[in-house]
Amino acid sequence: MNFRKISAVLCAAILLNASFVYADVDSKKGDLNKTQQEMNKVKDDLNNTKKEKKSVEGELKELESKISNASSDISSLENNISNVRTNIENSKKEIEESQKSIDAKNELVNKRLRAMYKNGNNVSYLHILLSAESIGEFIETFDTIRKVTDNDHELLKEMEKEKKIVEAKKDKLVSQEKQLKLQTVKLKEKKQELELASRSKNEIVKELDQSIQVSEEQYKELQEDSQKIAQEIRSLEEEARRKLEAKKKAEEEARRKAEQEQANKENQGNQGNDNSSNTNSKPPVESTRAYKWPVPGHNRVTSPFGNRTHPIFGTVRMHTGIDIGAPSGSTVVATRDGIVLSSGWKGGYGKTVMVTHDNGTTSLYAHNSSLLVSPGQFVRQGQAIARIGSTGNSTGPHLHFEIRVNGNYRNPLSYVR
Repeated sequence: MNFRKISAVLCAAILLNASFVYADVDSKKGDLNKTQQEMNKVKDDLNNTKKEKKSVEGELKELESKISNASSDISSLENNISNVRTNIENSKKEIEESQKSIDAKNELVNKRLRAMYKNGNNVSYLHILLSAESIGEFIETFDTIRKVTDNDHELLKEMEKEKKIVEAKKDKLVSQEKQLKLQTVKLKEKKQELELASRSKNEIVKELDQSIQVSEEQYKELQEDSQKIAQEIRSLEEEARRKLEAKKKAEEEARRKAEQEQANKENQGNQGNDNSSNTNSKPPVESTRAYKWPVPGHNRVTSPFGNRTHPIFGTVRMHTGIDIGAPSGSTVVATRDGIVLSSGWKGGYGKTVMVTHDNGTTSLYAHNSSLLVSPGQFVRQGQAIARIGSTGNSTGPHLHFEIRVNGNYRNPLSYVR
């Protein structure tokens, strides 16, 4: 039986199966990328909504402060109105008291006049003066009458003046009361406007809270979807690695069988038809393959693995691989046998190829000008997979080369040299 043919068929079947698996991986990575983009959009919307809420809450706080000040001003005005009303009542009482005093004084004068009238129609100040028995008595009587008359006149005059002052004071207080009432009405209207605006802002805050809650729930769901897809990708990658390992074992078994078959034929030729000969061929032990330098003929490392100042963004960041300088269009080769995980645009990496290997490592080749392989394709060590370029976040033609072990970054120089 021809084991080479069997091996070829078996390897082709395994490779075809692995290609389907990696087509699924590439599809899942597309789903993951789409989910992560949706997550970023939801996160941006969430941050914007939170900023808007913070702004509205600031406006609401300012409105509440204005409402509080308006309430305080209204209370102060109402106290002033109360005080003015008290002063008006006091002024009314003063006016009444003044009027009573004036009335009493008028009554006193009237009594004096009535008394003079009762004593006879001819009795008068002139009669009193003429009845004086001497010049001295006349002068004294005249002076007394003058003083009484002047005093009555001045007293009435002063009382009328005080009454007018109190009435003017009352009128002023009444006017002040009207002004205070008008200010109070305006302040109450302003307070109502502020309270209406405050209620409106509170409604906006409630709506924003609901929007934030919805966005957070949506982000959580997308995060769970992202984790689920990532787990599916890891499972598919592991399955592909197992198939790749099976392919290698099948190739090795076929090679061993072919060598055994060849050895048997040679033994049969040497010994004729003697079937008693029992020659066993010991299968060779496969040596561990080294990692090949990914840019043949160009060995200059322009940026090593580790922390560095990013040439574009100017910030200190972890450089997850090494940069190898080479002219644009130079050939990029696979560092080791493997299956292409992805081949396409990868954000800041630009045009990128990722290859998974049978030992659990993954190699990445970024910033290429063109890509020569497809997802799911089996590649041999040293096979051309891309051309040097400067796509993505790049300052010039070079290859960004990474080695990852179970998703963790490793210094590529520990593998290729």
